[in-house]
Amino acid sequence: MRAARRRRPARAGLVVVLVAVLLAACTGGGATPDGETDGTPTADPGPRPEDVVASEVVVTSEAEVRVDVHPVVRVGDLAVLTLDLIPPDPFPETGRVHVHGWDVDGLTYHLTSEAPSNVRLVDLVRDVVLHGGTDGEGAPVVAPEGWATLRDPAGTRLQIPFAAPHPDADEVALFLPGAPLVAAVPVIDGDVPASVRPASAAAPTGTPGASGSATASASPAPAPEVLDLDAVVAAPVFPLESTSIELAGAVTTVESQERVDVSLGSDVLFEFDQDVLTPAADEALRLVAQRLTERAPGDVTVVGHTDDQGDEAYNADLSQRRARTVADALGALVDPASYPMGVEGRGESEPVAPNTSDEDRALNRRVTVTLTSTMVTRTELTTGGELPPFGQEGQVGTAGTPLPVDALIDWEVEATARRVHGHVVVDLVARNVDDRSSSGAKIGSLDGGDRGRGEGTTAPSASSSGTILHGATRVLPLDYRTGVSERHPGGEWFALADLTVGGDMDPGQARTFSFVYPELDVDTVTFQAGTGRSSSYDFRILDIPVAAEGTG
Repeated sequence: MRAARRRRPARAGLVVVLVAVLLAACTGGGATPDGETDGTPTADPGPRPEDVVASEVVVTSEAEVRVDVHPVVRVGDLAVLTLDLIPPDPFPETGRVHVHGWDVDGLTYHLTSEAPSNVRLVDLVRDVVLHGGTDGEGAPVVAPEGWATLRDPAGTRLQIPFAAPHPDADEVALFLPGAPLVAAVPVIDGDVPASVRPASAAAPTGTPGASGSATASASPAPAPEVLDLDAVVAAPVFPLESTSIELAGAVTTVESQERVDVSLGSDVLFEFDQDVLTPAADEALRLVAQRLTERAPGDVTVVGHTDDQGDEAYNADLSQRRARTVADALGALVDPASYPMGVEGRGESEPVAPNTSDEDRALNRRVTVTLTSTMVTRTELTTGGELPPFGQEGQVGTAGTPLPVDALIDWEVEATARRVHGHVVVDLVARNVDDRSSSGAKIGSLDGGDRGRGEGTTAPSASSSGTILHGATRVLPLDYRTGVSERHPGGEWFALADLTVGGDMDPGQARTFSFVYPELDVDTVTFQAGTGRSSSYDFRILDIPVAAEGTG
């Protein structure tokens, strides 16, 4: 794996140019008093609020709905995203289409099931994600309130307020459920588009019949709902974190712009019941030192942990001694004056997995190294070793060829990859190739379930899950913590992936799942869902080419 790219500097904001002359119809030149053009090029005013900057088709409740995306419009410290949801033609005889998968199941914190919480804005220059605004009671501020059911054959205009993106941001990415990540939605100044689509406003009013036409005795349509920006009390912005697992699982690094946490498996560092480093520890410690020196100087905390075997007091002492050994070794690899080391031993008190199996106990035997400091550079990930074996139960395919996956019904999956601001984005298309509707069935091991980040954490119950591999290194999708509770002190974590795996799809219909990973400079990746050890639902797709920026 080549060196991962550095964070890109913020770019200049978009300037909206007001043109005082009429644009020439054919030549694009400046207008003269007699109405002729003088051939002088006029300035491009850029995208306007009513412009459609992207259009995607998503499958929702077995219906294919077109989603037209308009620019994000700044309004003071807020910004408004406008989406036009256009149902199929002919309109279903039921007189409605339910938008499935745009809310999120299994939420426990500030988000609600009535909100289109799976629709998110993402600034991949600054690595933050924006969620829709809420009122003083935590209810979503959105127009119309009944956005999840389309009853008008002409479609519905959905408007969602967010916090205004960074002043220098002239575009953001859009996470649209069931569609590929929209890489670049312009951020502009201007007037928020009208609450009703122009086409819808001009359409006949009344109650649609089976064909979608209005009845002759229709009553006037009710006044459209207008987005109430004054009701917005909170518009969350969450920093993204990345997780990589290197040296065949020996070193796990979780980092954001402001902090890095490195976890080293004690079984790599020490023999059983010992606090003397093994020869194999050298490479892992050099990797930790590399991660520290990528950041500005600051205080480093080294903490030892054990499993629950043995006496609690003895485990606390052993963990303290192991932490001291690691701190001393790191002090010889970095400048101790710039990165002073503090040492703690917490024994068995903070497990990351249940102490119910040898595998989980091994996860709990660890030493963690934490530095809160701004990233200043980024060096390459370590990719020594071969691609890990995949269990015999799983399915293995190669990029460019649909891979059959039997998961209650028959699916075919196919993956492509691209870069968006250096980040690797995998777009996985899952197609129903069965002779029956999926009826909400989960698509293989894409179902991440409630795995979260270990003990004391949680995640939406139906979120999608998938990792990429390069050599022996695994990289997880970017994620972020939405809040904490007494029950989940480690927080609820959302991945930068589709938060809903299920959905109703007829034979032949497909849904796209996008997964956003850290900034990596790689030519190919392998995508994996599950381990292949316990379920035929698991799958791995090899040798996926990563398209260059702007070409994927």
